[in-house]
Amino acid sequence: MIDEGETDWKVIAINVDDPDAANYNDISDVERLKPGYLEATVDWFRRYKVPDGKPENEFAFNAEFKDKNFAIDIIKSTHDYWKALVTKKTDGKGISCMNTTVSESPFKCDPDAAKAIVDALPPPCESACSLPTDGKT
Repeated sequence: MIDEGETDWKVIAINVDDPDAANYNDISDVERLKPGYLEATVDWFRRYKVPDGKPENEFAFNAEFKDKNFAIDIIKSTHDYWKALVTKKTDGKGISCMNTTVSESPFKCDPDAAKAIVDALPPPCESACSLPTDGKT
């Protein structure tokens, strides 16, 4: 999906505990076993921001779903980019890579230090966190 001009990958997956999971091994199985699901998914992702006044999203590959091997290659590639970022092997261009879990990251910090940073932030504004009780905006 192209969301506001940027690539926004989506992965279609099924929970291994789903009773039908054994029937789904690739995207073609979804097309075969659940006709219309993929088209409905594209339609939803295309239009879901329209009610907020944003334009419809666009899709690469003519909105055609790619297979499992393609998805695995993209996941590996984007993981490699992420790993290079959090291990400082590439310039983050101002992106904060502070984290509490990546042991080989020079940005790793103590969980207490991370909590102190979050605790020092101002509270979120009231209007963003509360809904009107009368159902109106």
